[in-house]
Amino acid sequence: PTDYESVALPLSYPGDPRAVRPGHCTIGDVASRLAVRLLPLACVAYAALALVTRHSWISAVAGTLVALFLWRRLRRARFAAYIFFSAMAIRGALTAAWPALAFAGAAVLLMQTPAALAAWPRLRPGALRGGARMPES
Repeated sequence: PTDYESVALPLSYPGDPRAVRPGHCTIGDVASRLAVRLLPLACVAYAALALVTRHSWISAVAGTLVALFLWRRLRRARFAAYIFFSAMAIRGALTAAWPALAFAGAAVLLMQTPAALAAWPRLRPGALRGGARMPES
């Protein structure tokens, strides 16, 4: 036959490991999902560490609340986490607490993964109250 497209081999075969099949996960997907599940636990661990080492009740309460928001997947969990991790990063930079700064930076980067975006969607104006907005004056 002269039609070369009809006899061309498919780009992927059923046994080809490069072929993306629905229902199958890659190692990156599994790692991202695992990290999303562990982020609330890491916030609780940070809260406990802040309470034990620095006697910081504010960090302990904030870390526990953010972990609870993330675990329950509340609408504003992502926003609360950004505020918490930003405050942690600023405190870490100002007091030379480099592990806290690294943890906050890693947590913010983790929140950019597709699994984190699926677990904790970004806030959109008007999306929280069914589209109702404040009256403009």
